[in-house]
Amino acid sequence: MRVSSLSTYTPWLLFGGVVAVAILRAAIATPISDARPATKVERASAFLSLANEEKSMRREAAKDFPADLWSQDDAFHNLEFKRARALAREDAIRISDVLLASDEGMHRVWPHPANVTLTPFVPPCRPRPIH
Repeated sequence: MRVSSLSTYTPWLLFGGVVAVAILRAAIATPISDARPATKVERASAFLSLANEEKSMRREAAKDFPADLWSQDDAFHNLEFKRARALAREDAIRISDVLLASDEGMHRVWPHPANVTLTPFVPPCRPRPIH
């Protein structure tokens, strides 16, 4: 007895469709831009820009998680990454150089505005309070 129905082939058709979409997406995807390395001046400028915006980004991140310091920090780093990506695009430099400049500037205490307090630590992750 021969059983031939669409339901027998449905999983394979679904799998084939997913593979076809993945291959098409890979074929038409645009490559990552070949951004150039940042100069020392550009790295210092990126650090200053991120340092100047740290207070406002932390304030913005705290709005969504008023009682959870770890989640505030996580949200802050998301905003920081988006800003770093924008800085890298503006100057056509590698985003890794912008992020490294932020890290180096904080740990090596590069010059930054006196009214800016940089936070080089991560609060402990604890269960979120219910709010």
